[in-house]
Amino acid sequence: MFINTLRHFLLTTLLLAFTLSAPAQVPELIDNPEFRTDAKAAVDSIYNFNFDGADERLSTWKGKYPDHPLWTLIDGMKFWWKVLSDLQDTSHDEQFYHIMKKASYQAGKLLYDHPSHVDGLIIKAISNGYMARQYANRSEWLTSLNYARKAMNAYEYLLEVNPGLPDLKLAEGLKLYYSAYLPEAYPIVQTVSWFLPDGNKQKGLELIRIASENAIFAQAEATYFLGNINYNYEENYARAIHSFEKLHSQYPNNNYYARILVKAYYKQNRYDEALDFIDRTLARWQRDSLPYLKVMQEELLSWKGRILDRIGLDAEALESFKKAFRAGEELPATQSRSFHAYSGYYAGKILYEQEKLDKAATYLKKVAGADVESSYPERAEELLSKIR
Repeated sequence: MFINTLRHFLLTTLLLAFTLSAPAQVPELIDNPEFRTDAKAAVDSIYNFNFDGADERLSTWKGKYPDHPLWTLIDGMKFWWKVLSDLQDTSHDEQFYHIMKKASYQAGKLLYDHPSHVDGLIIKAISNGYMARQYANRSEWLTSLNYARKAMNAYEYLLEVNPGLPDLKLAEGLKLYYSAYLPEAYPIVQTVSWFLPDGNKQKGLELIRIASENAIFAQAEATYFLGNINYNYEENYARAIHSFEKLHSQYPNNNYYARILVKAYYKQNRYDEALDFIDRTLARWQRDSLPYLKVMQEELLSWKGRILDRIGLDAEALESFKKAFRAGEELPATQSRSFHAYSGYYAGKILYEQEKLDKAATYLKKVAGADVESSYPERAEELLSKIR
């Protein structure tokens, strides 16, 4: 009797000690239908700049599983919009990289103990994918490629452990599309085309379309890439604008999606729609005190000025360019801002044509000294040489 009692006591003690010392199991939240609903709603809130709403939607899950690395990724996704809203401002880059590297590191620790953990693989893929995209924005191609490989490695493993995850359709679709497109567009790539997986542009586009309808974390990104590919590579402008209009409709407070829609309208000569959209959007941004008003004014008023100039309304175009130029002067890294150079050059050009040479020179001198990857500084210098 005593031996049995002692055995039970020792067993209970050992089990209790193990329970107290072992780390809590990190659950695979993505397999929980209730979490999927909340996660999708939270991501939608982030993309619509409702960050408090996203936090509120996930608060119960975060309270229950505070050590889950997903919350670091969510912080990084929120911070992404601080970066993307004004790419000319590089001051936020390092903090963004820090957050995403932390998310990737935390996911790596989780995967070390549980190599097939779906949440860990998703976090690894998304965090590295975001970093690859931002390093590409900064033309740091080798670093971008390094993080892209890490993201794709995680996606490849996800395909094995959870092939039904709708977010994977985006990665697979992009891989299929670009594996087919690159050898066609760039003959030099054909020499190493054996290195690429078999591509199929139409199947790739179809998978991206499916992701744009069903993905959890990547739905908006899939819609964006669908529009971007149709616009830049397929020259299917109607479908591209449809994607951009869908993004703006779904995320009306997202300045980036509003700006790419205006660009698409302009490039398709849909001037009436562009002018109406610009006026309504800027009025709403000011009325509702939405973030990044100056960025919106700098870019949208530049497009407005260009449209008005094209249809022969020089005086109205000049005022629009002037307003855009002033907005750029109130933003960081003024001399590196492409739309600041754009609006300044056209303001100077119109003033030059009006023979208001001193006023024209004021704008053109600033543009000539700009540090931007465009022809506007050179074109400004040419006009200045005529004035001198």
